[in-house]
Amino acid sequence: MNLLEMVAARKLKKTGITKKMSVSGQMNNDPYEVVAIPLEYLYYNDQNGRINTTYKQYQAEHGVLIPEAGNSKYNEIFEDFIYKSNANALKDTLQSIKDKTQQEPGVVLPDGRVIDGNRRFTALRMYQSEDNIAKTFEAIILPLDAAKKTDEKTIKELELDLQLGREERINYDPIDRIFDVYNTIKVEELMTVEEYKKASGAGNTKGINRDIRLAELILRFIGIISPGGEPVNKFFLARDLKLDGPIEEIESTINKLKSSDKEAITDAVLVQLAVAKTNNENQDATRIIRDLKDNVLKKSDILEHYMDAVDDKVDDIIDAFKEKPIMSSNDLKQTINQDSELKEVVEKFKQSTNRLVHKGMKDKKRTRVISELEDIMDNLDEISVDSFSDLTVEENLNAKDLLRDITDILYKLKKDLKV
Repeated sequence: MNLLEMVAARKLKKTGITKKMSVSGQMNNDPYEVVAIPLEYLYYNDQNGRINTTYKQYQAEHGVLIPEAGNSKYNEIFEDFIYKSNANALKDTLQSIKDKTQQEPGVVLPDGRVIDGNRRFTALRMYQSEDNIAKTFEAIILPLDAAKKTDEKTIKELELDLQLGREERINYDPIDRIFDVYNTIKVEELMTVEEYKKASGAGNTKGINRDIRLAELILRFIGIISPGGEPVNKFFLARDLKLDGPIEEIESTINKLKSSDKEAITDAVLVQLAVAKTNNENQDATRIIRDLKDNVLKKSDILEHYMDAVDDKVDDIIDAFKEKPIMSSNDLKQTINQDSELKEVVEKFKQSTNRLVHKGMKDKKRTRVISELEDIMDNLDEISVDSFSDLTVEENLNAKDLLRDITDILYKLKKDLKV
């Protein structure tokens, strides 16, 4: 089946609408004709970044699915992925189509792969199931082949532009975003950081490079709690465990560590995160990691005591995960709570950590001004010239005024302190 051939043979109806789209490598800049395509000829894109980690989890449990159009098991499963990714948005789309029909054309490939419009496609499938009246998906057909490496890059660029590069689009879930950046740039090597920035509409490469570092930290965490196999294929654990908050909280501090024990410290922090995710007291893991960062990791004297206190316990906990790798958030709790010896080790680990965190909190009150200066330095260090690139002329002038004010305050402080 080739949709373009079906259009040429007049087996598919043209709507009379056209859609302008810039496609890399395509010499013809004429608008594309929008075609009404019966749903039986279409199937979901298994490379969709918005549901990539969900599909990874399915693969880990059930194996790879072979794409198949129509009322197939493949489409049923992916429809469920799309629905669960944002049920409220899908309900709104379904109601909109019922009230006003499909308003925005989608984008498909000649073999029926839906590149843009998965939610509209899903809503139409649901609508068709409700009233048993055949529906069509209005879309343009791009002459690209997902099996070709050169076209694969072009398709990814289009997906990013259509899903992220426009103001009205809904952003990816944080974990899916981090995975998509890492998978596209580091695993599949489809794009450079600069190319990803351009395709996704990001203002600069800073956030993309940070997402790569976040992904590497997540993969290290997965390697600890679920050793064996390729950690990148278990990235769904990060979504299952809601790691985006605590990982984003700690990444910068770990990245800037100057200690010769940086690797051991990183492992200890990630074990602390795993332990935090097993708490039954409903404590916020992000808050626990933030307290560890502010009151232990940023204080060299306390950090040294911390490593002395927890080093052997970290090894014991990591060894326990080697014996019983986890595959879900529930597995993580069971691994610790069902092993009395391990549970005792974890309790001692938490006690040692909490004691030093509380010591750090007491010291922090006395040395509050130093902590505040360190925070200011960290915040300023995150700013680069690129950070100002998206500002308007007026906003740039305001930023320069603020920089002058900051310089004046620092000058006065240094003068008073005789620095």
